[in-house]
Amino acid sequence: MKDRFKNWNASFRSSQLYLALKAHRRLVLVVCITMVAQTGLTLVQPWPIRMMIDHVVENPSHQDIAAKYDLLRFIVSTMKRFFYSQDFDFLYKGVGILLAIHLINSILLYFQNISLSRLGQQVVLHIRKNLFAQMMTLPQSFFEKAQTGDLTSRISKDTADTQDILESFITIFVRSVPTVIGILIVSFSIDWIYALTFVLVIPVVYWANFILTRRTKEAMRRQRRIEGEMASNVQEAFYYHKAIATLSMESDIVDDFMESSRQSASHGLEAGRSQATLTSALTLLIGITSLFVLFVGILRILHGCLTVGQLMVFLSYLNSIFGPIREISKFTGRIAKSAAALERIEEIARLNPLEIGAVELPGAVEARSFRGNIAWKDVTFGYKPDQAVLQNFSLAISSGRKVAFVGESGSGKSTVLQLLMRLYDPQHGYITIDGVDIRSLKLPSLRSQMAVVLQDSYIFNMSIAENIGVGKLGASNDPISVFFSLIRENIGVGKSGATQEEIVEAAKAAEADDFIRMLPQGYETTLGEGGAGLSGGQKRRLAIARAFLRNSPIILLDEPTVGLDAASEQKVSEAVRRLSQGKTTLIVSHQLATVSDADLIVVLSGGRIVESGSHLKLLEMGGLYKTLWETQQGEAQHL
Repeated sequence: MKDRFKNWNASFRSSQLYLALKAHRRLVLVVCITMVAQTGLTLVQPWPIRMMIDHVVENPSHQDIAAKYDLLRFIVSTMKRFFYSQDFDFLYKGVGILLAIHLINSILLYFQNISLSRLGQQVVLHIRKNLFAQMMTLPQSFFEKAQTGDLTSRISKDTADTQDILESFITIFVRSVPTVIGILIVSFSIDWIYALTFVLVIPVVYWANFILTRRTKEAMRRQRRIEGEMASNVQEAFYYHKAIATLSMESDIVDDFMESSRQSASHGLEAGRSQATLTSALTLLIGITSLFVLFVGILRILHGCLTVGQLMVFLSYLNSIFGPIREISKFTGRIAKSAAALERIEEIARLNPLEIGAVELPGAVEARSFRGNIAWKDVTFGYKPDQAVLQNFSLAISSGRKVAFVGESGSGKSTVLQLLMRLYDPQHGYITIDGVDIRSLKLPSLRSQMAVVLQDSYIFNMSIAENIGVGKLGASNDPISVFFSLIRENIGVGKSGATQEEIVEAAKAAEADDFIRMLPQGYETTLGEGGAGLSGGQKRRLAIARAFLRNSPIILLDEPTVGLDAASEQKVSEAVRRLSQGKTTLIVSHQLATVSDADLIVVLSGGRIVESGSHLKLLEMGGLYKTLWETQQGEAQHL
């Protein structure tokens, strides 16, 4: 048992929730002080009432009986005694104390709500920052296996749940439980026999609330599950709207949506009935228990064991104890959900990137400015350990050369570039730049000296100028944090490190300036999600403009012209030619005509180099390259 507690304690102290609370311990202290003070006021509040009532009962007044029936006589008699008698001193004292209690309680409640809300937000922010930073350090192989929706849910929903967990936990253990214990202690000190009625009432209210609340939650859970499926279906319908329209599936999609909506409404109605049952049942139960406590209390008065004022204290405590009991009951019903959310957060937070794949190694150093000499030494790699994509791959590239990788699909062309960027590490062999093993370099300093243009151009929901300016972010020491700061704060081009003149020059070099200026707001035109409204060629030229702006010594191009029409392909090819001048350039392409001017063409098949040389030399060899070339030329002539 002792060892189990030690393990739990060690686990909790290393948890994200504990670390966040420790970082904001002053706020935790403020919240706890205000709640403890409120608990004390709850216990003190009935006593001035008891004092006033017992005083009236023990000192009945028989003056001016007519004031009982005449409003004017009542007012006049009361005013006289206010100014000319000390009969009401006990009233002044009791009301004054009650007024002070309510005033202090309202001030405490104000600071408690502000502090608790601020604490919850700070804790969520702290956990989200650490969790997202942890995810950003995880290798590419992790994201290929993980579900994007699940990771998003952990960052957004699970971290948000920690605020509810935290607020409930503090409220229960700092205010609710001490309030119940305090009321029981004071009640037993007054009349332990009468206090036994509380012992009977508490479990009845607790279990009734627990059982009825669970039924409501089950109905709401079913409704949320269906609504989640609805949201997924709606998102899919919007994303594939073109396909739905061409297949004339609109009515079927609407029917499916309405069926899900009806199911959601049915479960919502069930949840409403359960909630109505809960409210009415608890109201009735509280009324019955109050009558029971009142009945026993009057019996105790008749036996001379209790005063009327003490009865009022008990009734006030009874009213104050219902709220904490319901809070405790709700909390116990949320423990499983709360634990699941925390476990999902810890599951990511405790991942060791070194055990998953390619990450920055301890002791890594900043890379010096690259000259661009690249070498692969006996590299073997597979996305699955038993299925090699590259086998004993060795190649040396001199600075400033333009090298193309060609071959059939699945031959390992793109893998060569991904290994160079250290998205993955080879199972055997190593890669060097300027004679330095890239695994010994810090990742930002490695990748910031590479300009990458991928088949997917990754257009962000920002202006064109900001989309191009992103290319300059990679030159910073912490490009990820700067980039997300740019998106979060919407601060524009200047913060990206690129001036407007640099962005325009990069766009001109990438053959993008003309079409940008034809847009409604030119460089300030905001692009939608994924660059909606732009053609494939225009997106590719924006990506090349980023590469120009980055001005890196190594250029990596993965299928830069695939899927483009002839006019767009010509403009992109011209931009690529400018971009690669004087720099080490690696191009992956299925379209051999676009790489025929490369200094070296490497032909891959089955993860091995089967041919290499210039375009003319490879044609003379009459091997796989010639076969691919003649096939593509024949298709072009046929078209």
